[in-house]
Amino acid sequence: MRIRLTPREGMILLNVLLVLAVASVAVLIMVSTQDIEVQRSTRLRDAAQANAYARAGELSAVTTLRRDALVAAGTDNLTEDWAKLGQQDIAVPGGRFALAIEDDQSRYNLNALHSGEAAPIALFQAIGAQQNVDPASLIRIATVVRVAGPLSDDGLIVAAGVPRTDLDKLKPYVVILPEAATINLNTVGLPLLTLITRDPEVARKLIEARTRRGFLLPADLSAEGAPALTGIGFTSNHYRVITTVTVGDVTQALDSRIARIRRDRTVDVVVTGRRRTAG
Repeated sequence: MRIRLTPREGMILLNVLLVLAVASVAVLIMVSTQDIEVQRSTRLRDAAQANAYARAGELSAVTTLRRDALVAAGTDNLTEDWAKLGQQDIAVPGGRFALAIEDDQSRYNLNALHSGEAAPIALFQAIGAQQNVDPASLIRIATVVRVAGPLSDDGLIVAAGVPRTDLDKLKPYVVILPEAATINLNTVGLPLLTLITRDPEVARKLIEARTRRGFLLPADLSAEGAPALTGIGFTSNHYRVITTVTVGDVTQALDSRIARIRRDRTVDVVVTGRRRTAG
């Protein structure tokens, strides 16, 4: 038996179904919104925890570098505690943690060109030649540093028309630091040391002597037959610390530039720059 509805009853039923549909959509939206808010809260919590881990890594580097300057002021080498601070990827509560520390003074300071002296210019040209950098780019870089230096970043160099690809080629050997910063012979790598000494055999002997003792002394240069060198030293005050942390689905990398300021009987260690990337 078929039930026939009057037009009025049919309209009432349609309205009821419409109300039910709207109510269902409203409930779905509320549930979805709550789920999004929960996810957002979770990511914010994970981001905050990752940031805390990253800043803790930076602070540990600052503390270690300050202590090192107080107890071993005469040398900065790869056997010291600051160099051992690097941490391979390990598990931490809620995620993963890794830390890398580099001595920025293990590379050539581009601001050495500001003096206009022959020795730093010759070393820069040798670096550029080894890295197959366009000679025109080398001239532009040297001119910018000589005229507008000392520089704090490569903005003016890029503006002068030096391709980013040429700067990337120089990056393993070159850094921009305050003009007084010299190359630390206790952390420099063999390729750059070879260019500094202009003698592969002398550079090899110096690396071997450094490996045996853990560090070099000024007397080692003449003992191994090194020529008179300028723009070099045996200590460092400028470092780079990269802390990478993953918590949940959040990954953060904190790239910190750290400088030591030595005064009579005191040492200040300051963070001169931070760059954070998140994923």
